[in-house]
Amino acid sequence: MLAPAGLVTALVLGFGFVMGGDGDPAGAQKTRDSPLAAGSASEVASGEPVDSEGRSTLAKLTGPRVVIKAKPRPKFRIYKPYSFTVASFNVLGHSHTIAGGNHARFADSSTRMGWTLSGLAAASVDVVGLQEVQPQNLGSLQARGGGTWSVWPGNALGRWGMANSIAWRKDTFEMLRGETMDIPYFGGQPRMQPYILLRHLKTGQKLWVASFHNPANHGATAANTRYRRIATGREIALANTLARSGWPVFFTGDFNDRAEVFCPVTAGTDLKAANGGSTGAACSPPDRMPVDWIFGSETISFTSYAAIEGGVIGRASDHPLVVADVRVPREKQRIIYKKKQR
Repeated sequence: MLAPAGLVTALVLGFGFVMGGDGDPAGAQKTRDSPLAAGSASEVASGEPVDSEGRSTLAKLTGPRVVIKAKPRPKFRIYKPYSFTVASFNVLGHSHTIAGGNHARFADSSTRMGWTLSGLAAASVDVVGLQEVQPQNLGSLQARGGGTWSVWPGNALGRWGMANSIAWRKDTFEMLRGETMDIPYFGGQPRMQPYILLRHLKTGQKLWVASFHNPANHGATAANTRYRRIATGREIALANTLARSGWPVFFTGDFNDRAEVFCPVTAGTDLKAANGGSTGAACSPPDRMPVDWIFGSETISFTSYAAIEGGVIGRASDHPLVVADVRVPREKQRIIYKKKQR
């Protein structure tokens, strides 16, 4: 019985010797012939396989290492929402109410400007587009309201530049840029129309405001219809240019048109009327349409609208004071850093 047991033991030991193992000749031979199979001291130390000359085979497989710098994430400036009141008012120029003027029944321009300022204060107006401003009207405005209101262009561009001016409350806005564009006025004569970039002092948000006065038809000037169409086309082009800045755009003015200005403006721009109506190609004008308008960008909200005609306003001008309350939403603008020149 002992012989078979010894035979089995011998067979097991012999089989193990042939397969190789720790410290056996077969295992030693395999390690010498195949360094990658068993590794080396360098491989164990670094964790990377090496060839017979000790060079990393991983480097051969991956090639040179390249460091790629990640682009910095864009940063944004966040502006809080705010509300304000915008208006448009044809102040009725001084020459219209002097003796022999076509509105001589009205009081003098100085008295009327006092009423105008009272009306603006009563409506809590923060920025207003003015039309028919003459030197006497402007002088009264500055004398009576200079502590509260700033005006542009005012006297800056001469008599014809002041005719359409924009006024804003000094404690609410500041002007960053003042520009003009020309439209054909009576008989096609060019007339400057102002537009400005304002900054809201409390939030830092910006907005564009323009004041326009397109030519009316009076007797022999019926041909001005053609010039109003040209003027409206230029105003539409300006609205689209200003919109690319990313800031809201507001158009105020005596456009001397109703549906004829509402439809092309709301179809050709992203502007909407403060008194309602459609936007886009299918035109549906609002029910009430004075020739005095306020338009604003689609991004803002008009929360109220009024065309004030009675009281001091009715004595100050033959036009209503058109007023709208505005809500400007939170604004997120990307900060773009300029590269430093070497």
